[in-house]
Amino acid sequence: MSKISALACVGQNDICSLRIVCTMAREKKHELEEVDLYGNTALLKACYMGNLEAVITLLQFGANVKAVNHFGQNALTLATCSGSIDIIRELLRYSTYKEFNNSTLTPALCVATMLEKWELVKFFKDLEVDNDDDIQTAHGLNCEDIMSFFKLHKPVAQKQRKSIHV
Repeated sequence: MSKISALACVGQNDICSLRIVCTMAREKKHELEEVDLYGNTALLKACYMGNLEAVITLLQFGANVKAVNHFGQNALTLATCSGSIDIIRELLRYSTYKEFNNSTLTPALCVATMLEKWELVKFFKDLEVDNDDDIQTAHGLNCEDIMSFFKLHKPVAQKQRKSIHV
Protein backbone atom coordinates (compact mmCIF):
# COMPACT_ATOMS: atom_id res chain seq x y z
CA MET A 1 0.00 0.00 0.00
CA SER A 2 1.45 3.35 -0.99
CA LYS A 3 1.81 6.20 1.46
CA ILE A 4 -0.90 8.84 1.21
CA SER A 5 0.42 12.35 0.61
CA ALA A 6 -0.91 15.88 0.67
CA LEU A 7 -0.18 16.07 -3.07
CA ALA A 8 -2.29 12.97 -3.73
CA CYS A 9 -5.13 14.27 -1.56
CA VAL A 10 -5.21 17.57 -3.46
CA GLY A 11 -5.09 15.75 -6.81
CA GLN A 12 -8.04 13.60 -5.78
CA ASN A 13 -9.91 16.51 -4.17
CA ASP A 14 -10.02 14.53 -0.91
CA ILE A 15 -10.20 17.23 1.76
CA CYS A 16 -10.98 14.81 4.59
CA SER A 17 -7.80 12.80 3.95
CA LEU A 18 -5.88 16.04 3.41
CA ARG A 19 -6.82 17.17 6.93
CA ILE A 20 -5.60 13.84 8.31
CA VAL A 21 -2.30 14.13 6.42
CA CYS A 22 -1.88 17.73 7.62
CA THR A 23 -2.53 16.68 11.21
CA MET A 24 0.03 13.89 10.88
CA ALA A 25 2.49 16.38 9.37
CA ARG A 26 2.36 18.28 12.64
CA GLU A 27 3.54 15.08 14.32
CA LYS A 28 6.26 14.72 11.65
CA LYS A 29 4.67 11.57 10.24
CA HIS A 30 3.98 13.20 6.86
CA GLU A 31 5.57 15.92 4.79
CA LEU A 32 3.49 18.84 3.48
CA GLU A 33 6.25 20.17 1.24
CA GLU A 34 6.71 17.05 -0.87
CA VAL A 35 6.97 18.01 -4.56
CA ASP A 36 5.89 16.42 -7.82
CA LEU A 37 8.07 16.14 -10.95
CA TYR A 38 7.53 19.84 -11.68
CA GLY A 39 8.34 21.07 -8.18
CA ASN A 40 4.73 21.70 -7.20
CA THR A 41 3.86 21.31 -3.54
CA ALA A 42 0.33 20.43 -2.46
CA LEU A 43 -0.36 24.15 -1.95
CA LEU A 44 0.86 25.07 -5.43
CA LYS A 45 -1.25 22.30 -6.94
CA ALA A 46 -4.34 23.36 -4.97
CA CYS A 47 -3.88 26.96 -6.14
CA TYR A 48 -3.58 25.88 -9.78
CA MET A 49 -6.64 23.63 -9.48
CA GLY A 50 -8.65 26.45 -7.91
CA ASN A 51 -9.39 24.37 -4.81
CA LEU A 52 -10.10 26.97 -2.12
CA GLU A 53 -10.87 24.47 0.62
CA ALA A 54 -7.57 22.65 0.08
CA VAL A 55 -5.68 25.96 0.00
CA ILE A 56 -7.23 27.11 3.29
CA THR A 57 -6.54 23.74 4.92
CA LEU A 58 -2.90 23.68 3.80
CA LEU A 59 -2.27 27.26 4.88
CA GLN A 60 -3.87 26.66 8.29
CA PHE A 61 -1.54 23.71 8.80
CA GLY A 62 1.53 25.74 7.87
CA ALA A 63 2.19 24.92 4.22
CA ASN A 64 4.94 27.09 2.77
CA VAL A 65 3.19 30.00 1.03
CA LYS A 66 6.54 31.07 -0.47
CA ALA A 67 7.16 27.81 -2.35
CA VAL A 68 8.14 28.16 -6.02
CA ASN A 69 8.05 25.33 -8.58
CA HIS A 70 10.71 24.49 -11.18
CA PHE A 71 9.11 26.95 -13.63
CA GLY A 72 9.38 29.90 -11.25
CA GLN A 73 5.66 29.91 -10.46
CA ASN A 74 4.46 30.65 -6.94
CA ALA A 75 1.08 30.20 -5.27
CA LEU A 76 -0.23 33.61 -6.38
CA THR A 77 0.83 33.02 -9.98
CA LEU A 78 -0.92 29.64 -10.06
CA ALA A 79 -4.04 30.97 -8.32
CA THR A 80 -4.16 33.64 -11.02
CA CYS A 81 -4.08 30.89 -13.66
CA SER A 82 -7.11 29.31 -12.01
CA GLY A 83 -8.87 32.69 -11.89
CA SER A 84 -9.89 32.27 -8.25
CA ILE A 85 -10.12 35.66 -6.56
CA ASP A 86 -11.02 33.92 -3.29
CA ILE A 87 -7.77 31.94 -3.31
CA ILE A 88 -5.84 35.08 -4.23
CA ARG A 89 -7.35 36.95 -1.28
CA GLU A 90 -6.56 34.03 1.04
CA LEU A 91 -2.93 33.91 -0.11
CA LEU A 92 -2.54 37.65 0.44
CA ARG A 93 -3.41 37.11 4.10
CA TYR A 94 -0.19 35.09 4.42
CA SER A 95 2.25 37.06 2.27
CA THR A 96 2.33 40.46 0.60
CA TYR A 97 1.70 41.10 -3.07
CA LYS A 98 5.21 42.52 -3.38
CA GLU A 99 6.79 39.41 -1.80
CA PHE A 100 4.93 37.20 -4.26
CA ASN A 101 6.06 39.36 -7.19
CA ASN A 102 9.67 39.22 -6.03
CA SER A 103 9.70 35.41 -5.90
CA THR A 104 8.41 34.54 -9.36
CA LEU A 105 9.58 34.73 -12.96
CA THR A 106 6.18 36.01 -14.09
CA PRO A 107 4.25 38.18 -11.60
CA ALA A 108 0.53 37.59 -11.14
CA LEU A 109 -0.37 40.85 -12.92
CA CYS A 110 1.52 39.67 -16.02
CA VAL A 111 -0.14 36.24 -15.86
CA ALA A 112 -3.58 37.83 -15.56
CA THR A 113 -2.77 40.00 -18.58
CA MET A 114 -1.59 37.04 -20.68
CA LEU A 115 -4.72 35.07 -19.81
CA GLU A 116 -6.97 38.10 -20.39
CA LYS A 117 -8.40 37.92 -16.88
CA TRP A 118 -9.23 41.62 -16.81
CA GLU A 119 -10.98 41.59 -13.41
CA LEU A 120 -7.80 40.19 -11.88
CA VAL A 121 -5.67 42.72 -13.77
CA LYS A 122 -7.73 45.49 -12.16
CA PHE A 123 -7.51 43.81 -8.75
CA PHE A 124 -3.71 43.54 -8.94
CA LYS A 125 -3.32 47.09 -10.25
CA ASP A 126 -5.39 48.32 -7.31
CA LEU A 127 -2.95 46.54 -4.97
CA GLU A 128 0.03 48.22 -6.59
CA VAL A 129 -0.60 51.75 -5.36
CA ASP A 130 2.88 53.06 -6.19
CA ASN A 131 3.44 52.10 -9.81
CA ASP A 132 2.41 48.94 -11.61
CA ASP A 133 4.63 49.90 -14.57
CA ASP A 134 7.57 48.54 -12.56
CA ILE A 135 6.07 45.03 -12.55
CA GLN A 136 7.80 42.92 -15.18
CA THR A 137 8.59 39.34 -15.99
CA ALA A 138 12.11 38.04 -15.40
CA HIS A 139 12.68 38.85 -19.08
CA GLY A 140 11.81 42.53 -18.63
CA LEU A 141 8.33 42.47 -20.17
CA ASN A 142 5.67 44.63 -18.54
CA CYS A 143 1.92 44.33 -19.15
CA GLU A 144 1.94 46.65 -22.15
CA ASP A 145 4.73 44.60 -23.75
CA ILE A 146 2.78 41.39 -23.11
CA MET A 147 -0.40 42.84 -24.61
CA SER A 148 1.51 43.96 -27.68
CA PHE A 149 3.35 40.65 -28.07
CA PHE A 150 0.17 38.56 -27.79
CA LYS A 151 -1.94 41.15 -29.67
CA LEU A 152 -4.33 41.45 -26.73
CA HIS A 153 -6.93 44.17 -26.33
CA LYS A 154 -8.64 45.15 -23.12
CA PRO A 155 -12.40 44.94 -23.40
CA VAL A 156 -14.00 48.33 -23.76
CA ALA A 157 -16.41 49.09 -20.97
CA GLN A 158 -19.79 49.52 -22.56
CA LYS A 159 -22.33 51.92 -21.20
CA GLN A 160 -25.56 50.30 -20.21
CA ARG A 161 -28.33 51.34 -22.51
CA LYS A 162 -31.73 52.10 -21.22
CA SER A 163 -34.30 49.94 -22.86
CA ILE A 164 -37.58 51.47 -23.71
CA HIS A 165 -40.54 49.18 -23.36
CA VAL A 166 -43.60 50.15 -25.32
